[in-house]
Amino acid sequence: MGEVFAGRYELLDPVANGGMGTIWRVLDRTDGRVKAAKILRQSDAASLLRFVREQSMRIDHTHVVTPMSWAGVDDRVLFTMPLVHGGSVADLLRERGALPVRWVAVLTDQVLQALEAVHGAGIVHRDVKPGNLLLDPFPAPGASGPHLRLTDFGIAAPVDEPRMTRASMAIGTPGYMPPEQWRGADPDPRADLYAVGRVALEMLTGERPMAADGPSDAPDDDPVPSGDVARDRLLAVIGAATRADPALRPPDASTMRAALAATGLLALPPSPGEDVVVPDRFEAATVGLPATRAPAPPTLGPPPSAAPTHRDGGTAVLGRESTVAFGAGLHPAAPRRPSVVPGVALVLIGLVGLVVATWLLLG
Repeated sequence: MGEVFAGRYELLDPVANGGMGTIWRVLDRTDGRVKAAKILRQSDAASLLRFVREQSMRIDHTHVVTPMSWAGVDDRVLFTMPLVHGGSVADLLRERGALPVRWVAVLTDQVLQALEAVHGAGIVHRDVKPGNLLLDPFPAPGASGPHLRLTDFGIAAPVDEPRMTRASMAIGTPGYMPPEQWRGADPDPRADLYAVGRVALEMLTGERPMAADGPSDAPDDDPVPSGDVARDRLLAVIGAATRADPALRPPDASTMRAALAATGLLALPPSPGEDVVVPDRFEAATVGLPATRAPAPPTLGPPPSAAPTHRDGGTAVLGRESTVAFGAGLHPAAPRRPSVVPGVALVLIGLVGLVVATWLLLG
């Protein structure tokens, strides 16, 4: 038997280890289910700030995943998420390369559905990228194909929150950040649409977008027409979303979804050879343990239209690009202090205090 964290979570095996913490498969002894859990140390102020942010984001939507329970012991904090068995879009692209046009449209539509809910809650994600788009190989009830979920709200920010500035820092992931995010502009939902366009282009070509070195190095994306009618319709939607000037992009996720639907790609029947397998990456590891879903991953069919402290209330990312702060003589917004849900506040106040103290010392 592995270590039992806070008398509740049995650590089964590590899934991934990164700069923002270690992700484990855990057995929750209260309900007997296998989940994912991210473990952070309270000495890491940056990670704790992400923890505070993620814990404060509660968006109930089929294509959104946010943390749902947490526990703290000594200098460690753990929060749990459902274990999504199919990995991320980044994993799929790394293993398979470019995806069929129709499936790029389907997955892009699911991301936009997630952003409709996120933006409707007054939040800008600011880090939409393949590593933060998880794939459940088991279709949702009444649907077929993979179920995409947007996760990792570690640098998300409310649109209307008072802005605190800090020089020489831009937060995001190169290749997916629009020019205004490099400049540290206030959070704007259209920045997420830019990132969606970049992700869609990557899914279509199998090539990661070239990372710009700053706002002046991020020109308009004008994909070259291919001569394939379906592909060119999708490229037109991508080109509109990735304009350097946010005023020229779709005003919101719903408008971009409508443009995508107008291409007709979402209604196309599957073509021979278009099946893409999203594997169950944990099937062998969960034999003999309670599963969160039934086994057997399908292929992609027709597109889907001290004393331990606990809180119950999301999904682990297995492989992702780094989200970092970049020094470039810029003046973007510093990480914001999100409002914390009742019941989490007392524990997180101490964490926020540690983060702020570290911030002031470094400043």
